[in-house]
Amino acid sequence: MIDMKILDTLKNDYFRLFVKREGKVVLGKNYSSLWLLTAVLTATFLAIAFSNASLDYLSYKMDDPFINWVDIKNEFGEGDFFGLENALDSDENKEYYHYSSYQSDFSFTYMFFGKEEKNIQYLKCRFFQDISTPLVEEILNKDNVVRNWRVKDLASVAPNTIGVILTEEAMKKLGFSSAPSYIDFQSYSPGADAYGFNLMDEEFVRVPVPVLAIVKRLPGNVDIISSTYFYQQACNDYTYPFNMCKDSYARNISYFVPAGIELEKFKKTVDEAASGYTDAPIVMDEYSFYTPEIIPFMDGVFVTMDCFDEYLDYEVWRSINEKVLDVYAEDGVARVFAYEFSPYDLQQKAFISVHFDNLDKIREFESFVRDNFDVKIEMSQINAKENFNAVSTMGNILSWVIIVFAIVCIILFIVNLLQSYFQKVKRNLGTFKAFGISNRDLISVYVLIMAAIIVVSIVMSLSVTWMIQGFLHVCGILKDGVFDYLSLWSVKTVCSVIIIVLASVYTVFAVMRSLLKATPGDLIYDRQ
Repeated sequence: MIDMKILDTLKNDYFRLFVKREGKVVLGKNYSSLWLLTAVLTATFLAIAFSNASLDYLSYKMDDPFINWVDIKNEFGEGDFFGLENALDSDENKEYYHYSSYQSDFSFTYMFFGKEEKNIQYLKCRFFQDISTPLVEEILNKDNVVRNWRVKDLASVAPNTIGVILTEEAMKKLGFSSAPSYIDFQSYSPGADAYGFNLMDEEFVRVPVPVLAIVKRLPGNVDIISSTYFYQQACNDYTYPFNMCKDSYARNISYFVPAGIELEKFKKTVDEAASGYTDAPIVMDEYSFYTPEIIPFMDGVFVTMDCFDEYLDYEVWRSINEKVLDVYAEDGVARVFAYEFSPYDLQQKAFISVHFDNLDKIREFESFVRDNFDVKIEMSQINAKENFNAVSTMGNILSWVIIVFAIVCIILFIVNLLQSYFQKVKRNLGTFKAFGISNRDLISVYVLIMAAIIVVSIVMSLSVTWMIQGFLHVCGILKDGVFDYLSLWSVKTVCSVIIIVLASVYTVFAVMRSLLKATPGDLIYDRQ
């Protein structure tokens, strides 16, 4: 603390002139000392910002269920897979191995039609036994969902939904620039043209399935996730509900109409499309629910058309539908079907997926699974997850090492600056001391000069680092398209600034006190 005597001294015109002139000397020619110190601090804060961002990213990855989700593949006949499932239900095992849940999954590659007729994409799909899991909750968090295109409440999704969550990349592959209400599954339905459906490659038909969300990424680099129920129905060769060779599908005209479309105007379009084919009454009913399995993420209603002319052939129904969609397809209106689902049990599970809270016991878990159930986990998967732990710890240590190294460099810079400066002005300082100015007053002045230089350098370097961080963000230079490469503002940055200021002030105080120990005569006559 500077007492009143020092403040009075600083108000003295002579001392103010002294501070001004000596400050210029300390700053160096063309403020070289200030620029050099700013450059050192800028490099320091860039390193801190980079380490902050890297550690934040690693922390996100470590807590990310995408990473903490271990897949155990069923080799179908090797090992006691059912016994493992029973063991995973144990609360004792959950607590010891730090996992919270598990589920049985399937995976397969299916063909989907794009927006344009000839656009057919093979998309890698993953089917979850339970669509309401911590992993799916994480998949639908606000950072991963594109433009809030998602179901409002995952708990409201029917357990037997055939809705899909797909990546933004897959959406673009299918030719959509914004989220569709439904995408078209490619169903094997030879002969469906006799029922008024358009055939692709003489045997495939478009089958609409609802979109539950559009996300930036999915675990395992898949394109789509859905429920096991969807997979069960797609595998059901006996009653195959997606086979469109059915009279009930052909004669039913039902639409999903997104919110925002004027229903009366839409109904009028449907009525006009049908009026050229029949004079029979046409009734259109609205439902907020049609069948729970096919509800998409968008708000809207289902409109079903009933025509009392039972003699209309299938081609008429197709013509009516085409006329309606020519007007409304771009607005998200889609023809939907009440699929005739049926029970179908899949005996063997392709995966058991275990969701870990943390990876501390991952190696022990691998041994537990192998030794007790003769089930093997891919070792590269275990090693990759262990490496995340190691890299996170190493990154945190290196981050603090960088800060300590930067502080040491700044202290050495200040010491060297003051020593070289002192050699130039020690005779003047000896003269000041001879006129009665105390060491305390001189040290306080130099502490103020250096503190001002350090504070200005810190402000400038923080500003430069912040601008670089903002520039990278604006230019879209991001990790995973989301995470900044620099993250300046953090507790670590604040601590670093405080430590740098305090260490610098103490260094100035200690160096000047040591240099000013000499008598006025020794300083004036340069006696060692």
